[in-house]
Amino acid sequence: MPGRADGEGATDSGFAFERRQPAARPALVQRLISGSAPSRERLRSFRVLGAARLLMGSILLGWFAINLLSGGARAGIVVSGLYVLLVLVQWLVSLRTVRGFAWQVLLAVVVDVATFSLLQWLAGIAARQLLVSYTLPVLAAGVWGTLRLTLATTAAVALLLLLHALAGAGGWRSGHELELFSAGFVGAAYFAMGLLAWQLSQRLVRQEQRARSSEMRASRQLALNRHVLLEHPDGVLVLDARLRVEAANPAAAALLGMPGTPDELAPGSWDLAKPELATLGDALRTQAGSLRGGAQLQLESVDGARLRARVQPLRHLPGGPAYVVFVQDMREIGNQIQQDKLAALGRLVAALAHEIRNPLGAIAHANELAAEPGLSEAQRKRMSELIAQNVDRLNRIVEDVLDLGRSGTRAPMTLQPMRLLRELAAEFDSDCPGRITLLAEDPQATLEFDPQHLRRVLVNLLSNAQRFASRDRGAIRVQLRGQTRARELVVSNDGPVVAPTLRAQIFEPFFTTDSRGTGLGLYICQELCSRYGTRLFYRVVPQQPPHGEFVIGVVAAPVAT
Repeated sequence: MPGRADGEGATDSGFAFERRQPAARPALVQRLISGSAPSRERLRSFRVLGAARLLMGSILLGWFAINLLSGGARAGIVVSGLYVLLVLVQWLVSLRTVRGFAWQVLLAVVVDVATFSLLQWLAGIAARQLLVSYTLPVLAAGVWGTLRLTLATTAAVALLLLLHALAGAGGWRSGHELELFSAGFVGAAYFAMGLLAWQLSQRLVRQEQRARSSEMRASRQLALNRHVLLEHPDGVLVLDARLRVEAANPAAAALLGMPGTPDELAPGSWDLAKPELATLGDALRTQAGSLRGGAQLQLESVDGARLRARVQPLRHLPGGPAYVVFVQDMREIGNQIQQDKLAALGRLVAALAHEIRNPLGAIAHANELAAEPGLSEAQRKRMSELIAQNVDRLNRIVEDVLDLGRSGTRAPMTLQPMRLLRELAAEFDSDCPGRITLLAEDPQATLEFDPQHLRRVLVNLLSNAQRFASRDRGAIRVQLRGQTRARELVVSNDGPVVAPTLRAQIFEPFFTTDSRGTGLGLYICQELCSRYGTRLFYRVVPQQPPHGEFVIGVVAAPVAT
């Protein structure tokens, strides 16, 4: 397991009183113990091992106490008694602190191997019964140590078993092959046990690391969600499939008139049967079967404020579906719309003042020149024409602005754009027949729009196309896309593509590349389209050669006012 970081690439070896070495070479204990900052599970299992060692030592002490048959038995009682005391001290230390965990594991392995080897030597003939005692240090090395420590421990155990077998046989003599084979077989079994324990331990360590990483990410995501929920300016409610409130934020409590703040993400903290939530509950239950993404409900709070609730179903969630309800105060929405209108009006007034200044300056300058003596009749006529042209320009600017103010949203009508397109094509195509091509996926497709406003938008788009297109046959293309209901109405031409630097400005008021234009045509067209659930935009089709097109795209159903 990874230790505590101390600079780039440094880890804590687990020694409680280790001096930090600047050398990059790892310390000895780092090569033997897999980690010094154990998780709860590894620490708990190490404490269980300590209890098992204590039990094993007590059994050995009792076994030597019962078998007082040789002089070595008394020494066995002393050794096993000291072992029990030492294990008890180690166990108590592991219960109180994890400091120096690597030292604790290493000391436990060394003490067990040395003690069990000595007790096996003292047991004499009955030493075969102590072969199983080496299981504890082998498992400890495999579970908490590195592969080096595991191999070193199992090799030491196998070597001790062979040495004990040789000593019991009085050297390498014939007739004792079975004892040597048994010792070698048990040593090999300990090798297999240690490698298996080490492999399982590494897998568990990786699982713990992934679980800890997932838990950290989940905790972070939960904290972020809670912060966003608490700081969200709109009211947010989370309902389960039975329309019971699972979570709510303070903004929802304020909008719905709930006393205090809801309990932090506690299910059942709110009840839709309460008077403050009865209106919302009734609206949700009435439309629960038909709720879809983005469904909106209108309701009133207990203080009479108009609220708008937007319901977002969440179908595929662990534990069943749910609903997220965003509650907004219509007064705040109205205030924001009013602020946007005032900001747009300010930009319009500034642009209008800038556009009026130029013709006024030209009129004043022409008037001054006309008053000078010695001008010929042709010069005075020229000054008069300049004044008339600029007066006409001012008049067109005023007319466009007045039209913009008069073009309020009317009740939309279901019309067939193809009929209007045929009329306009005949009108614009009179001077150059075949220049305009009409295409339609469904000539009977309908569109929700006011006929006069749609005509004005199309006249402006066709006028622009006529100005930039060539006079070739099919230079202007008008396409109606969509079956039954129109999806897009596209006007394109074979003229040059609008420069990328100008594409973001063509819909701004008073922006024009024509000295005779006012720059309000596309702006007014975009405003008209937005009032009928459509959007006017410009896009470039990457064909060979590429061409640009103005698109009237349907984005929402129009609302009559």
